Amino acid sequence: MRTVALIGPELYPIPPIRGGAVELFIHQTATRLRRWRPVVIGPSDPELSDHEVRQGVEYFRIPLGGWRGRLYKRYRRYFPLYDRQVAAILRRVQPDLLQVHNRPLLCLFLKRMPDLEKVPLILHMHNLYNSLGRRERPDPDASIPVSAFIGCSRFVVDREKSRLGRGAAAHFVVYNAADTGAFLTPWDQPHLREQSRQQYRLAEAPTVLFVGKLRESKGVHILLAAMEHVWPRIPQAVLVLAGGTEFGRGRTDRETPFLRELRRRLETARGRVILTGFIPPERIPEVYLLGDIFVGPSQIEEGLGMVFLEAAAAGLPIIATRRGGIPEIVQEDLNGMLLKQHDDPRELAAKTIQLLEDRDLRLRLGQQGRAWVQEHFSWEKIAQQQEEVYDEIVGR
Repeated sequence: MRTVALIGPELYPIPPIRGGAVELFIHQTATRLRRWRPVVIGPSDPELSDHEVRQGVEYFRIPLGGWRGRLYKRYRRYFPLYDRQVAAILRRVQPDLLQVHNRPLLCLFLKRMPDLEKVPLILHMHNLYNSLGRRERPDPDASIPVSAFIGCSRFVVDREKSRLGRGAAAHFVVYNAADTGAFLTPWDQPHLREQSRQQYRLAEAPTVLFVGKLRESKGVHILLAAMEHVWPRIPQAVLVLAGGTEFGRGRTDRETPFLRELRRRLETARGRVILTGFIPPERIPEVYLLGDIFVGPSQIEEGLGMVFLEAAAAGLPIIATRRGGIPEIVQEDLNGMLLKQHDDPRELAAKTIQLLEDRDLRLRLGQQGRAWVQEHFSWEKIAQQQEEVYDEIVGR
């Protein structure tokens, strides 16, 4: 059996005990590979062993804390500590294929290693060049000589074909996924829904749910402004904002200027808005049981957005913007509604009111969305697609 090394960014551990969509993707697909032996490389964490095998996956975790982390973060160009440790592990494992997630500079580093340059390498991007940190971006004119470029949506592939994917021999789309076995629906599990809602004293209140980082880029301020138009029509409606400001150890409850301003605005909506704080990944499925509808008014061009697949898997109708790759998984009259203007609170409010007042429409969109995820976006299907890409790159 051939071996593939799945290499994550240096930010969060795998499995994603601190959150992170990229880390979730790596973990979920690695555990479902059947014809390739997966080796996963990522940063270390106090709650995880630096080396272990679980569920048939071998994990290597690289210590990058304290002074090492600070030195690497600020002077990566001169002290590529993570990159060197990744290369050392690869020499030890000797995989047949490398798959680097969201780190084009790491790809360039590995291709310059004489003993690794001939190993086929995939650059897998979950967002755009402009979404990378300043120290994570290659020169705009750089050509990264990889065997393949994978994007998490058609949008990402089309945008990056002449940039990050310029030096790729082939280009592929491999979508994110959601586990419909883990995400329960309100119509299948009404008692579990009732238990989840009791934790936040929601009772029978019509509930609008947002899951994600509490940031301006996610449109949280637009959603709050929209609710100010919803409440005069549906005064009992509640907004649940599930998430923190960041992922990672010691960062999930960081007080950012945006969060402080959000809290100030919430003073005028006491009892109508619930801030859950950071939700550990294992508890995410129960969070979706809180909502009647899911709203994700992203203000940026996201690669895809894992939360939209999760909401659909949980049987929630979705309201979203037409930004980035979102329209590839949120489709009008299939599993939700798309806004014409991404930053218009009144339009968002009108669609929110429509869904909250029309139970039959909510149920139809929710059921259709869940069925669509089951058919096209299961982790098993996505892992199989990855293996097909692997086979094509190295030859059957």
